[in-house]
Amino acid sequence: MDIQKIIKKLPLRLIISVIVGIAVAMILSIITHLILYWVNVFPKPGKPMFETDLLWISLVYHSFYAVVGAYFTAMIAEDKARKAVFILGTKEAIMWLLGTILLWKHAAPWYNVTKALLGIPLAMLGGKIYTVYKKKKEEAKFVPHKI
Repeated sequence: MDIQKIIKKLPLRLIISVIVGIAVAMILSIITHLILYWVNVFPKPGKPMFETDLLWISLVYHSFYAVVGAYFTAMIAEDKARKAVFILGTKEAIMWLLGTILLWKHAAPWYNVTKALLGIPLAMLGGKIYTVYKKKKEEAKFVPHKI
């Protein structure tokens, strides 16, 4: 088997777009958690957090960053944006379902289950926002300017 042929068949743009979406959401989430820890709102990263109000705060910013990450995924994936954000959302859903089991003693189960349920819809929303932005940008190119 020729490795160069295999590499050429890999959908590199799709893979990279999903990795970038994951990285963007994770980096922003980690930074936000650290800031909230430094201002004495959140416990130290890695420590259990069961307070409902803190979990809601975390759920809100994680959700927002999931949409932002999906936006970048769609932007990089270009013509495969829909597929890329679906893969990204599916990864989120699977990881948070696993998180429900693995992180049982770190957060309330409803938190991880909610994030798992929101994984695909939030990713699709990020992709849709990018699609709308791209369409409006393209339409603006074709609007004749008045003198």
